[in-house]
Amino acid sequence: MRIMNLTTRLLTLIGAAVSSAFAWRLLQPEVAQRSPSRFLASALPTRDGRPPMALVTGASAGIGEAFARRLARSGYSLVLVARRSDRLEALADALQRQHAVEAQALAADLAAPDDIERVAGVASDLSEAGRLDLLINNAGFGTVGNYADLPLHSQLDMLNVHVTTTMSLTRAVLPGMLRRRRGGIVNVASTAGWYPLPGNATYSATKRFLINFSESLQSELDGTGLCVQAVCPGLTYSEFHDTAAYRASGFRRERLPWFVWQTAEQVVEASLNALGREVVCIPGMHNRAVTMMRMFVPSAILRQVWRRMGPNQPRSAPTV
Repeated sequence: MRIMNLTTRLLTLIGAAVSSAFAWRLLQPEVAQRSPSRFLASALPTRDGRPPMALVTGASAGIGEAFARRLARSGYSLVLVARRSDRLEALADALQRQHAVEAQALAADLAAPDDIERVAGVASDLSEAGRLDLLINNAGFGTVGNYADLPLHSQLDMLNVHVTTTMSLTRAVLPGMLRRRRGGIVNVASTAGWYPLPGNATYSATKRFLINFSESLQSELDGTGLCVQAVCPGLTYSEFHDTAAYRASGFRRERLPWFVWQTAEQVVEASLNALGREVVCIPGMHNRAVTMMRMFVPSAILRQVWRRMGPNQPRSAPTV
């Protein structure tokens, strides 16, 4: 009887400890994500009096555009990178008029190795000149379908945009930032990086790379004055789900409850506020709960849930 009582008490204590730890991991990041950004507050002009500068990839829409607008509001000069030159130039012009900041449009297709090298050269030159304060590796896209059915070139393009570009630009800016002992690098990952996702195999794998890469890099840079972050948004109102592939798959925003969505501005605010405080930033308690499920729910069940909730993936003959 005594042993049973002790066992019951022990299990109760363990349950309380697990519940407390779970609640802490859900709630504690809100402090960092809602507090004013230390990184932005500590930004200093360069030696020649110029304002701090950020380079943002994927800046023509969604989270990238939200980063550009938020940083312009804080007085940052900007180099904006994306494929759509018309939208990019319109955004640069608007930010210059609204905030009296320097904004340069740099059109580039980051799936193309030559363009990756060209943008990396610009980033390196700015960093070596002591001008680049912040790098936002945001460019990305998704595909829908079973890996065997998708064109290989689209998956290799994704690898270039998500992984090769991030590695190249990060390597390009590090020497100059290290000399200044000042700089930030934000890699836009995803809650998809916490799960193996059927129908999005390459996407979830590349996003997992960004999380691990960011954590490892920050460990190497501890004590240097540099901050690295992987921000992991969940479902975000943007053009990401407006592609022909997502529409054809039957994906519809309205089928999902409102509380699982965030705006791009909410993601950006959480990221910048947490930069220097959190290496892995997951905006929103609901998104943190989703990532924590990974620890308790078997992978087989999670894969089935994703197949039921995610886009339809009709099978077809493989295309290479």
